[in-house]
Amino acid sequence: MDIFEKQQTIEAIRTIIKARWFFILVIVLQALIVKIFFQETPLASASLIFLMVGTSFLYNFIYWLYLRRSPEKVNDSILKIIKFLQGFLDQLAFGTVLYFSGTANKMLMITYFIIIIISMGVYGKKGIILTTLSGMAIYNGLVTMEYYRLMPQFSPEVFSTTPWQPLASNPDFAQKQIIAFSLYLISAAMFAIFLGDLFKKREKRLADQRDDLIKKSGLLTVQTQELTKTKDYLHEALTKSDKARTELEHTKAQLEKTNAELKAKLDEVEKYGQVTTGRELKMAELKEKIKSMEERIRELEQQITDK
Repeated sequence: MDIFEKQQTIEAIRTIIKARWFFILVIVLQALIVKIFFQETPLASASLIFLMVGTSFLYNFIYWLYLRRSPEKVNDSILKIIKFLQGFLDQLAFGTVLYFSGTANKMLMITYFIIIIISMGVYGKKGIILTTLSGMAIYNGLVTMEYYRLMPQFSPEVFSTTPWQPLASNPDFAQKQIIAFSLYLISAAMFAIFLGDLFKKREKRLADQRDDLIKKSGLLTVQTQELTKTKDYLHEALTKSDKARTELEHTKAQLEKTNAELKAKLDEVEKYGQVTTGRELKMAELKEKIKSMEERIRELEQQITDK
């Protein structure tokens, strides 16, 4: 039993337990009303009624107490036993009440139909069929026992004040009761099987949708992780890009500064060159003048010598 099926079974049994609390309360109230206002109605003794109610309350409380724990802590074998007993113990309990009431021909027999409808919440087709067969066996057995006077007997006058007829020594009525009850119970079982199949199909679709969502969720998780990695990579790349841009701007500033310094040096060199060129021209002019003066002096000296 996988965890999903276990959770569904536990939830179904918990719902039945809640319904059983209400059902037990209704039976107690009905017994009190009948005992107080309709004392002539065939009914089991008050002590027996409260014994059966107490027993039902006890095993319902045990179910509730055990299933309060988380599904992981619930034993599979114990859960299967609790699941199996959901319908059978109730059938026995109501059968016991009918037995000590002195007749099976009472309104309480509709509880067997309610049990069939409830069983579709926890059983499959086989479980519903078994619940139907056990209900038919118990109730029809009670009818047979009443017919053969094997049940506690009440005086015929008691039945004259109720809408119900005794089945003892009344073969036609007992036979009709068995046939009618069996047919109605089988009809209820078919109805429960159809509804159970419908619920199972819905559960299967929900399970398939859940599995599909799990797969999509896993894929989305992987995609999210990849996007996170991509985001981190882009963030790292942008960080490196910003760092490189900052370094490039710093290098550019250094180049601009170097270019400015180089231009200033070139300007200085150009000015120095201009000054140097002017001096060289002046020196050449002076040299020419000196040379011309020397030639003039030589000419004068020559003239003096000739004289």
